[in-house]
Amino acid sequence: MRDTLYIRLRDTAPDAPTAHALVNSDPLDGNLTRPGVVVRELPLDEVIALGSGRRVVVFVPGVDVRLTTVTVPARQAAKVLQAAPFVLEDQFAEDVDTLHFAIGGRQGNGSFPIAVVGRAQVDEWLAPFNAAKVRVAALVPDTLALPWQNDGPWSVLPDAGQMIVRNGAYSGFSCVPDDFELLLQLAENGEQSSLRILVARDDATDYTRLNRRLELLPGFDHPLEVLIRHWKPVQSIDLLQGPYSQRDDLNRYWQPWKRAAKLAAAALLVGIGLHIADSTRLKREVAAQQAVNEQNFRRLFPRETRIINLDAQVDQQLRLLQGGSSQSGLFELMQSAASGLADNPGLTLRNIQFREGVLFLDLSGTDLQVLERLRIWFNSHRGAKLDVESADSNENGVQIRLKLTPVAA
Repeated sequence: MRDTLYIRLRDTAPDAPTAHALVNSDPLDGNLTRPGVVVRELPLDEVIALGSGRRVVVFVPGVDVRLTTVTVPARQAAKVLQAAPFVLEDQFAEDVDTLHFAIGGRQGNGSFPIAVVGRAQVDEWLAPFNAAKVRVAALVPDTLALPWQNDGPWSVLPDAGQMIVRNGAYSGFSCVPDDFELLLQLAENGEQSSLRILVARDDATDYTRLNRRLELLPGFDHPLEVLIRHWKPVQSIDLLQGPYSQRDDLNRYWQPWKRAAKLAAAALLVGIGLHIADSTRLKREVAAQQAVNEQNFRRLFPRETRIINLDAQVDQQLRLLQGGSSQSGLFELMQSAASGLADNPGLTLRNIQFREGVLFLDLSGTDLQVLERLRIWFNSHRGAKLDVESADSNENGVQIRLKLTPVAA
């Protein structure tokens, strides 16, 4: 039976202390009481060296991975994954071309769970393994390695200044301890949930102050032990999909041809460069600017899916907005948003979208408390209803997505 090396990857520096464990058991057996889980810490480069000839499973911070779902008229996972970036692009401030999408198994209601993470982040995680020619068998968000049962309690893992929470089969969040109760209330949406807290041997925290039904599971020495003992591959999402699924194999076949390809590419570029005229360069710049203008237009008016004459369509939308159409609430909602943010400083606007009479705001900041003040402000001001679509907190700050809906006077 092949040994498995489990790694908790928090820092990709070669000398970063990295938790790991060698387990002599089948990682696919679904056994929740895997024996022989002894966690140690070594510099990352030494840990990766242990992976030679072994199956390597890497747990990465769930705070860097967005978990969501998608429903499309397709049953094949490959087709769903192709459609997911276009269906979900309105949820992200980033360009979807910079994001990596991974898919889980089809759910009973026909939806598919999706994990989204920046391509640059995945490249950073895999870089030290690729450099050492060690193949990673699975790259798993730590959130989805916590225990989960349908209709069961939410799982909570306190870990080194963070609270990691799994509140659904394919959902969860992470936050700093000071924001835990507030973020918990936002996630519960008015209905308290029972909690299963996985407690370390040296954790003396009084969790009864949470005033919720509690199930304490004490006795582990290191958070990685929890992830190893409770991880079920069928209940998680492996991020190594699409371009990352056979990365090492592709590199191995490509390597002998790399030098010849570089020489051919250089010769081609020189040949093209000698024949490029200023007119071609200007046409490209105009085309690029036109593409940016069309992208901004689609973001602001997502229902306008076909663009024939951008100038004419912009004029038409402005006339509609000024003439009292169904989208005429844009100005009122933007005014409410501007007033609310001005009266409650501490949040930075990253992206804004308006569709079907609703204004969506992507914000970032340093403190979740300002979100609570913003909710109170909107409750006392007529004209717009505030809903929190998502709120994530970590040591780098908070990211919030809000929805503003017009309210009749």
